Amino acid sequence: MPAHFLFIHVNLLAPLNSPDTIPISEATILAHLKSHGFTGQILGDFADSPLKPGVLAKAIQTTQPLAIGFTAYQENIEQIRLWARFAKKLSPAVKIIIGGPQVTFMPAEGLRHMPEVDFLCRGEGEDVMLGLARALSQITDIASVPGLCFLREGEVIETGPAHGAKDLDTYASPYLMDLVDLTCKDRAVMLTSRGCSYDCAFCYTPRASRRSVRFYSTERIIDEMKYLKSKGIRAFWFADTNFSFSRKRLVTLVEAIIREVPGITFWCQTRYDLVNREALSLLRRAGADNVAYGLESANSSVLKRINKPIDLERLSEVIRLTQEAGINVEIFSMFGLPGETFDQALGTLAFVKKNRVAIQGNSISQQAHLFFGTPMNDNPVAYGIRPFQHSRPAYLSVCRDYETDTMSADEIRRMSLIWRLNRNDFAEDVSAERNLFHRAAFIIQNRSALTHRAEATCLLARIYLALEEYGAALDCMNLLSKEFPGNPGVQGLLQGPFLCFKVSQQRARPGSKVIYDCQGSINDKVVPATCGRFQEAILGKGVLLPEFERHLKEISPAEYARFEITFPAGYGQKDLAGKVVTFRVHVHHTMEPARVKNYENLDDHALRNEYELEDTEGLREHNINLYYKVLHRANMRGLVREMTDYLVLMNLYLKLGFVDLATALIGKLPENPMIVTRGAHIFRMNGQPEKALELLNRIGKDGTRERLIQAQALFDLNRLEESEATVNDLKLQNNIQLADLRVQLAAELALPIETYLKREEALLDAKMQGMLSG
Repeated sequence: MPAHFLFIHVNLLAPLNSPDTIPISEATILAHLKSHGFTGQILGDFADSPLKPGVLAKAIQTTQPLAIGFTAYQENIEQIRLWARFAKKLSPAVKIIIGGPQVTFMPAEGLRHMPEVDFLCRGEGEDVMLGLARALSQITDIASVPGLCFLREGEVIETGPAHGAKDLDTYASPYLMDLVDLTCKDRAVMLTSRGCSYDCAFCYTPRASRRSVRFYSTERIIDEMKYLKSKGIRAFWFADTNFSFSRKRLVTLVEAIIREVPGITFWCQTRYDLVNREALSLLRRAGADNVAYGLESANSSVLKRINKPIDLERLSEVIRLTQEAGINVEIFSMFGLPGETFDQALGTLAFVKKNRVAIQGNSISQQAHLFFGTPMNDNPVAYGIRPFQHSRPAYLSVCRDYETDTMSADEIRRMSLIWRLNRNDFAEDVSAERNLFHRAAFIIQNRSALTHRAEATCLLARIYLALEEYGAALDCMNLLSKEFPGNPGVQGLLQGPFLCFKVSQQRARPGSKVIYDCQGSINDKVVPATCGRFQEAILGKGVLLPEFERHLKEISPAEYARFEITFPAGYGQKDLAGKVVTFRVHVHHTMEPARVKNYENLDDHALRNEYELEDTEGLREHNINLYYKVLHRANMRGLVREMTDYLVLMNLYLKLGFVDLATALIGKLPENPMIVTRGAHIFRMNGQPEKALELLNRIGKDGTRERLIQAQALFDLNRLEESEATVNDLKLQNNIQLADLRVQLAAELALPIETYLKREEALLDAKMQGMLSG
């Protein structure tokens, strides 16, 4: 019976429908193993579809795998350790192998700090894993297999470099072998080449590929695309480092796509100096809808420092040409780069905006990362980088744990906040009145760092307007008028008019807002897609079907109605297109528009609404914005009776920055230690650790739960020694929060690495205990 191999693709940052969750690396290795007589399977662990311990346990019990492989990155390696530890608990003999970008240049000492890992796979994994598979199954000397690092009797064994096949078609296609689960996917990741010949100081790829680029054949790529298209995939993500590295090959490949795989779209990345108007026209004809270019910094001296010279004027021209060709542009950028000042980092953001590049997707900037194998990580001092003196296991690189000679840690953090504030989804959420409390909390908790950013206060004012907090909105606008009088964004907000709504007893008309419940059915069978509670819609906006809207106008507040409508034949949901649906609708409130011309006239008292909605549990579940408005007004009248409502309202007050209102609420709670402790937790989670400590002092800190919150609050206040003293005195077996705090303290206090590792293992054990008991 052939040896079986199990792979686990861990990506806790991406949802199941993202192409990021396609295990292209593991699948290519598995295809190579299968083509040489071995068997295997791939499991996934994703943000919205976590791997269940029982699923892994069953796979191990059923298949008895010889080894389990993982592709490791800085952000997933701790989760990999957890799964490896869990697997070893179930099957002590199974071998654990990790490879990928985090491992290729990881110090061998990293293996000593991960006792559950048996092998580091250096470089490309296909041939290394095949050699290891043969050695393990035939019980031959593993040291003869290139590309491995392992321990033998306590000594590190490095077996030398493994370079991979020159002809990439040597490796079997995981797509053509049907090894990739495409469930929920509408886009597939593709690789047409490997490697990079450039020498950017922040990148590990040139060193890993020995500064060479190898290609898959055009025939292989087209065959894969045809196969994927037959499976319903119409969008592709070409993940090559440089899609247009060879102009001749680019033309050949793109013309083949136009000819043989029409009707698809794709994303690719390339250097700006390798494309021109003709190449862009060809890419668009082939289906390119997104092209990404590397910018990194809009400052020439910084670019020179990281060995990436860019003609910024030429890049701006290429961005314009790309947009004129009908292709969306994404720009890769970073901050915290060697020699970069805070103002220069702001200049990069200004460059992106000036060139009309939406700050979304890959155009969302991030702090430069110091990864194993990059020149900046190899010699940070030479680049003016100062890694923090934290305890760090050898399997983790410095990553973002540094400041530079020209940017302090506080400035780097501020730059990160400013980029997040300017992301398209931030403004879109506020405009759509979605995730308002989450967005407000971000601004409130980082208010001091964003003091000089007009967009922060503008967004907060819009959030207050949406939640009918007109007094708070007016305070924001008075501040904007005083501090940012010439800012165009501020002027756009202040000039009004402001659309508000007042509860009415009349039927709705165009421009009215309606708050309603609805339920639709076909042949007496309820259709979930037609159901909603506490929905809000402004009539005449084109959001509702005209026939549905016509019936809403005929329903008075507090009334129920039953009616039929026919969905259009071309409606987006196939289950409803062309169908006759019977609706049962209840209108809670109609609201008449009230336009306020000047912001000075935003009278909180005159515009205040009183909502007659008593189902706070339903509101909390279905419309958190309306829930807040109802509860806030009810609280002012002293009508809130449910303890859950008290605590949730307190939480929402804090997210909006209304600390006094939250404090007043806590004063109304009974002197019950359990309830006050929950209140302290809510204050701490909303960036109010001092208030949390005050509450804990009010009831005493004798209980373990109270002392844990105290330790967390002290950590938040950077009172690390006091926090450490508190946790050392706590006895909570297998408590994940406590174990995690102990790890963080070990890192921040630069405790001996042995202490850090011991605490990290305790954290893994606490998590694993939960997996085993679940």
